[in-house]
Amino acid sequence: VDIIVLLPKGHCTKIQELQMTTVLKENVHVFGVEGNSDELDEPIKTVFADVAFVKKHNLMSLNSINWSRVLVQMAHHFFAYFQCTPSLDTHPLPLVEVVVPTGAAGNLAAGYIAQKIGLPIRLVVAVNRNDIIHRTVQQGDFSLSEAVKSTLASAMDIQVPYNMERVFWLLSGCDSQVTGALMEQFERTQSVNLPKELHSKHSPVLPCPCLCSQVPGSCPGCWPDP
Repeated sequence: VDIIVLLPKGHCTKIQELQMTTVLKENVHVFGVEGNSDELDEPIKTVFADVAFVKKHNLMSLNSINWSRVLVQMAHHFFAYFQCTPSLDTHPLPLVEVVVPTGAAGNLAAGYIAQKIGLPIRLVVAVNRNDIIHRTVQQGDFSLSEAVKSTLASAMDIQVPYNMERVFWLLSGCDSQVTGALMEQFERTQSVNLPKELHSKHSPVLPCPCLCSQVPGSCPGCWPDP
């Protein structure tokens, strides 16, 4: 199995870059790519949209474009819940608040699906200055800012959280037409105001009380924006 790693040049810490570029296995190929994480995702999504090409070359993605990544993250939420709950013999089961630092919203989508199938968790979204998810949850404003802002949490420096499509699909009652129309508008105009009936369903998903430029150090506090 050959592993291809795309590294956004200048958008990772030195330690992260060394972790990826010092692997000496012959089947691991690391490429530095110009552009930010959003720009790096575009060709990946284009490749995987070509079903014939994917089948011919037996390709698989390990980021949350791949549904299996979200399934694994769902298991993380269940494991965390069992670790935080002293007993499962109580009824109803206690509610656990889970703070989710997020960029592309894969872990958020996984938590929301876990919630939908019965896990008693409340999700708190933690973002940095790239705050599209915060604005979506607070105001129904799913729109791009002028530019991606670089922060110390580079993995969260994302303006196109593609897993929000999965969240919108769940919020719409699994209505593919509604979700498709929203995402088509976003692709065309880079801005969507969520319909009131969808935005009002965001109550289980709470925004972090302040925006932070690093991953939160502890729940529920954050380091202030520098």
